[in-house]
Amino acid sequence: MSGGSRKTALMVSGLNLAGKVLGLGKTLIIAGLFGTTGMLDAFWVAYSLPMLLPALLTGTLTLAFVPRFVAGLAGRTGVDAWRGANTLFTLVIGLVLIGSALMYAFASGLVSRLAPGLDLETHIRAVALTRTLLPCVVIITMSALLSAISYARDRFMLPGMEGIVNNTAVIIVALLCAHQYGVSALLWGVIAGYAIQTCLLIFGNRDLIGSSIRPAFDFKHPDFRAPFGHLLPLLVGSAGSMLTGLVDQYFVSLLDAGSISALSYASMLAFLPVEVFAQAVMTTYYPSLGRSFAGNDHAMAAQTYAQGVRFLLLLTLPCAVMLAILAKPIVILLFQRGRFDEQSTALTVQAMTFLALVVVARAHAYFSYRVLHAARRPWTQIGIGLSGVATCIVLNMLWARTLGLRGIALSTLIAAIQSAVLSTWAVRSVLGVPWPKEFGRELSRVLIPAAILALLAGGARYLLGDPPTGDSRWWALGVCIATVPAGAAALYAAWRMRQPDVIDALAMLKLRLYSRSAN
Repeated sequence: MSGGSRKTALMVSGLNLAGKVLGLGKTLIIAGLFGTTGMLDAFWVAYSLPMLLPALLTGTLTLAFVPRFVAGLAGRTGVDAWRGANTLFTLVIGLVLIGSALMYAFASGLVSRLAPGLDLETHIRAVALTRTLLPCVVIITMSALLSAISYARDRFMLPGMEGIVNNTAVIIVALLCAHQYGVSALLWGVIAGYAIQTCLLIFGNRDLIGSSIRPAFDFKHPDFRAPFGHLLPLLVGSAGSMLTGLVDQYFVSLLDAGSISALSYASMLAFLPVEVFAQAVMTTYYPSLGRSFAGNDHAMAAQTYAQGVRFLLLLTLPCAVMLAILAKPIVILLFQRGRFDEQSTALTVQAMTFLALVVVARAHAYFSYRVLHAARRPWTQIGIGLSGVATCIVLNMLWARTLGLRGIALSTLIAAIQSAVLSTWAVRSVLGVPWPKEFGRELSRVLIPAAILALLAGGARYLLGDPPTGDSRWWALGVCIATVPAGAAALYAAWRMRQPDVIDALAMLKLRLYSRSAN
């Protein structure tokens, strides 16, 4: 990994981390205000439905547009040069308008199919909240389009601020209005956050917007047909990937009231490393992968992939280990207050223990998908993703009723491992070149310290046992503190093994400290 790419990845990780810290604060506020209640279940169902289109577009537009931009559009401006890209953007916005209108009209039926187990009052509330958020879908889509343009221009800061802006808006609106308007205040915060983020992206790309971005309808233009031909399978594939979450929500709605909210809390905590670290690595490596495949340099693509896998494991594996071991203490420390009681903690921990382990497999699979997309093999990813959804459905049918949230989380873990294994095999076949010679040794420098961390932290957690009756927050804090030496031992092991990313990070830290002392 080049120094510039690593620096950019760390910068994006920092922005993502700041956004997720705010997201954690937002979730703490929501937990204290609403706990795991049926009304909050209605919010999560309502939030998931209108966000389907923007979530699809955010990933697929970046994946479809960036390789084409890198190959042909980079450095070119003007309405004529961007006519094909403008046609793509115009079509996407038109489809979103039509889709939003259809979802508004059929909101009740869609909610019934996404969460059939909701009681009548919660169902009615979920439908009303869904319709409240739908008019904002166009704003969210514009934000996705502008983010794709920014990434294609190697401008990562403003898109990376999305989590900071959105979570800040929700926090402010919730604190000011939740007691009066209930869960509706959360949706108004979401709308305000995306509106502000879109304005920031417009300002950041004002030069290109002024010179090149216009509505267009040239559907025969090669700069439209190439990304659109890539976009269509990506939309199918991304929809398949998102089906796992919708499948989980379907089966969770059949459990006790509040289970959807508990799964949402657990997912937020467990997938935090994916959204902070893995997303940053995937975002910053993808243009390099696109250039390697555009130049038919598979050896360079293999080198980039190997470095990315190593860096992803270094960032996500320790997080997954600690989240799985410390699931209960973390939930108690962060959430158990206000309306979030011991029953809410128990529900959340059931899901979180297994979901924490999903982090590594999902991050690896998503990064492998980026390689397949850069190689213009999107249908391969679609097959892998849909097979994972099928596995998740079958296992949920077997386990959801008997194992509850624990069974649903276990189904998600097995499906994620399957996708990671299959995507790795597919990338190996696409690259067609040997792995870098040092690949196995480099992986061992990540896996061995992680094993040390798991052994020592797990031992400390076992020795401290279960929480005492009464206030358990001091117990939870003590457990977390007791695992700090395990982290220090793992870091020392990585340093002794000369793990390159750790060595570079320590060298950068030493340089900064030296610079400050010199000044």
